[in-house]
Amino acid sequence: MQRRIILFGLAAALLAGAAACTDETPTLPGEFPLEAQPVTREVLVPASQFFRVLSSHSGYTSVHAASYLTVAENYGGLYAHALARFLGFPRQVTYLRDGVSRTDSLFTFTGGELVVRVDTTASTAPFTLRVFQGVQDYDPGSATWQLAVDTGSVEVPFTQPGGTRGALLSQATRAAGSAGDSLVFPLTTATVRALADSTSKGVVITGAEPGTRVKITGFVLRARVRPDSARPDTTFVISASGTDAATVYTPEQPEPGANILAAGGVRGARTLLEIDVNQRVPGCAAPQACADVGLRDVQLNSVELLLKPVNVPNGFGPLGLLPLHLRRVSEPELGRRAPLGCCAPGDPAGLLDQPVFYNPKTDTLAVIPLTRLALQTVFSADTLPTTFALLSELGPGPPTFGVGFFRGDPLLRIVYTLPARRRLP
Repeated sequence: MQRRIILFGLAAALLAGAAACTDETPTLPGEFPLEAQPVTREVLVPASQFFRVLSSHSGYTSVHAASYLTVAENYGGLYAHALARFLGFPRQVTYLRDGVSRTDSLFTFTGGELVVRVDTTASTAPFTLRVFQGVQDYDPGSATWQLAVDTGSVEVPFTQPGGTRGALLSQATRAAGSAGDSLVFPLTTATVRALADSTSKGVVITGAEPGTRVKITGFVLRARVRPDSARPDTTFVISASGTDAATVYTPEQPEPGANILAAGGVRGARTLLEIDVNQRVPGCAAPQACADVGLRDVQLNSVELLLKPVNVPNGFGPLGLLPLHLRRVSEPELGRRAPLGCCAPGDPAGLLDQPVFYNPKTDTLAVIPLTRLALQTVFSADTLPTTFALLSELGPGPPTFGVGFFRGDPLLRIVYTLPARRRLP
């Protein structure tokens, strides 16, 4: 009997919510009744048949906990400035003169520069950054676009929203396609001396052109100094990394709306989902008529959740790779406060078959492999639905700045093998 092959385009299935089925030679062996012909099938079904979206929340992390800074200049309506001070600058210089180690606490500044490292994969290009003198103290743990201090009991407004700025100290441009990941901002001797002072208010870094968004991963203030005890033509370089760093931005990261699956962002958005694999899939290809079969009665080869991205407002969409991860949730009734359970990234008992990285520049779908999770659930003794969280925390620290928003009606792609039913004579 010639097999019937029915193919549906994935894009059409996403738009119409239709199911696609394909019969083909099985790729894996299975345990089937004697004389039964194994057939491998692929179906695209609405994920709602197996999943229930419980809720989407954000607010689990803060921009102040991030290990990076962000600069944005009207990027989709987003404005962000990076603030930093340079505490702990060396107060003495140790060097060798005539083979003898000398330490001098008296030295003269002769110039320097600010070196800023950027993540080019998560930044627009080209871009120009400007470094302004900071002229107002701020609290790096609570500062906002409007407030220099916002601890709840104390509120001190910035006299200039986004960080009060003084003179323009320097600027630098990174052209599209440029090599390297550093920008060098030349500074005058007086500027270096002022920034190295313990009373300095630091710097405010902004974007120059509309449409700019830059991820800063670190910066160092380098100063050239001449110790008083050294020869007149001798200079050394001392440096200090930026500390008390913070990003202030406006507007805030948007909350996920109704029927939106969200993951990541500076506020750590996550979505709680409930999976119930005690469902059934077609037992044969159309137009044949036969009963559906349960997932426990087939050889389950592959299960993938297909998420269709939607626009993230206010410029908070991801520019670079967005990692996606699943963690179990044992008390989903707690909603926003539900604690995360197993499993950490890299754990052999993890829920995903492999790390997932959604690339907004090239991917039209975020494909999440769920074969391991489905097999664990199908063959477990527990018949209750399993609840887990979709999030973007693959390692220590907060998720990336960009947040992923996806349609609330994803598809599930299931590949399974079953015995073909013979046509009656």
